[in-house]
Amino acid sequence: MTKQSRSYSAFLESDAYRLLVENANEAIFVAQDGYIRYANPKTFELSGYSEEELLSEPFAEKIHPEDRDMVVDRHIRRLKGEKLTDVYSYRIIDKKGNVIWLEMNVVMITWWDKAASLNFASDITDRKRAEDALRESEELYRTLFHLAPVSVFSYDREFRILDCNEQMARLLGTSRERLRGSNLRLVRDQRVVPALAKPLEGEEGYYEGEYRTTLSGVILWVMVRTSPLRNGDETITGGIGMIQDMTDFYNAHKELTIKSRYLEEANTALRVFVRRREEERAKIQSDVVSNIRTLVLPYIERMKTSRTEDDRQVFVELIESNLSRVISPFLREVSSYQMNLTPREIQIANLIRDGKSSKEIGLILNISPRSVEFYRSKIRKKLGLHGSKANLRSQLIANT
Repeated sequence: MTKQSRSYSAFLESDAYRLLVENANEAIFVAQDGYIRYANPKTFELSGYSEEELLSEPFAEKIHPEDRDMVVDRHIRRLKGEKLTDVYSYRIIDKKGNVIWLEMNVVMITWWDKAASLNFASDITDRKRAEDALRESEELYRTLFHLAPVSVFSYDREFRILDCNEQMARLLGTSRERLRGSNLRLVRDQRVVPALAKPLEGEEGYYEGEYRTTLSGVILWVMVRTSPLRNGDETITGGIGMIQDMTDFYNAHKELTIKSRYLEEANTALRVFVRRREEERAKIQSDVVSNIRTLVLPYIERMKTSRTEDDRQVFVELIESNLSRVISPFLREVSSYQMNLTPREIQIANLIRDGKSSKEIGLILNISPRSVEFYRSKIRKKLGLHGSKANLRSQLIANT
């Protein structure tokens, strides 16, 4: 027994010991040969066991199964005189079945002339839970950071990039290693800098528009969002940002806008064309009615009252001549449309005008759809539509 151990044994038997140890805020107990030989009130309070329950069974019974072998092994090795780390932690199961994390500070003493350990135990359960939650949060953050489908980066108050994901490196045409430590204030395209500065003032930043990359010079269309990065005491230490590459979407939207404008202009032109055709048709109808009334009907009435065959023949010739004048506008239309087509082409053109598909036309005329397509091509050529985007059916309708 060492002098220090003998002094400590004497101290344990003193009134001063009882006053100090029994009122301590941490659990204090003596372990020897696998049993607890002495424990202060805080030990019973922490574990939930009575003095009899705690001292009558091997202390290993109260240790979490996953930590039991480790604790028993350390206890035996200490009793044999092996030097081990004084501070370590393990779990126990309290009387209610709850898992309690203890941080142990162990010193070797002599208890009743035999080696024993004096243990000072602090409940660190809340700290462990906080550490586990923080670790899970950090793992989740790292997972989101690296697997996010958009570019993510963090930077300090000096605008230096702390870290970024592979998505950002690919977007900018470089590597993560090269981006780390880069100063964001020195980027070629300064339009994004105000959005990067906002988080350092405690605000969220936003930028959407063109961005020319510093290294490759590629022009992108991006959406940038930034937020403050804070430490444990809520002090702003920098910012965290997200970049979404909107280039494909922007180009598609731009192309759609151009096509929509072109389609709108085409529709306007078509409406003007149709309106003119309607006006022309109305005028022709009016002219036909007027000409029939003035050039045909009077001679029909005269012919009814004529007495000789010669007179009637004269009126017939007049009526025929005047009818030719009346239908001459239609003959011009026919000559520009049907008169230049073969009978089969006229058949197919009429069916196309009526909205029939190539397959339907083939069934009606008992020919193959490929033959119909051949005739379609010939009709387009004869109507001057070859190489044009004009709709054949719309043209046929307009010419009838």
